Amino acid sequence: MTDPDHLQQTDLVEHNGYQIRLSQNGLDWMAFVALPKQRPTLMLAPDREAVLAKAYEWIELQLRSANDPHESGVT
Repeated sequence: MTDPDHLQQTDLVEHNGYQIRLSQNGLDWMAFVALPKQRPTLMLAPDREAVLAKAYEWIELQLRSANDPHESGVT
């Protein structure tokens, strides 16, 4: 069953076109990171700032690899 308070505790942050949904789960924070209409990547950290930093770093890596033909294996 869905906890009605869970929806109120979820934050949405956008960064470079990606959506980051932040939610506290017990003692940890979760971030679901994805472009709109794509399957999200899950990240965990002990606090909100740490999971948000991980999400930003992951997004930057995705953007760099998309723009660097050597990263994607295309020569």
